[in-house]
Amino acid sequence: MIILLYIVEVLLCLLLAGVVMLQKPKEGGLGGAFGGGALEASLGADAGNILIKATTWIGALFLINTLILAKMTVNTGSVTDEGDGQTQQQQQSGADQGSEGQPAQK
Repeated sequence: MIILLYIVEVLLCLLLAGVVMLQKPKEGGLGGAFGGGALEASLGADAGNILIKATTWIGALFLINTLILAKMTVNTGSVTDEGDGQTQQQQQSGADQGSEGQPAQK
């Protein structure tokens, strides 16, 4: 299930980037390089509205998917989490011992 959500996350990310680059900016930009004018010619004057709505919906789906992934992975431990616990234990045991490996005198 989580792998499917990661795949959806990557696809939404790429799709969102593509839709944003297709939009015709006010000052030229990449919209013309990727066929922004051709999109308007084929879809008419409403091409800008379609792209804006698509950006909004894809962005919302991306945000929701990201929040779901964050919620699902928050309780899973990682290798670094386990390593931090061992490092803290080693540091505490090292503090209890002297520099030569002998217990520190109190």
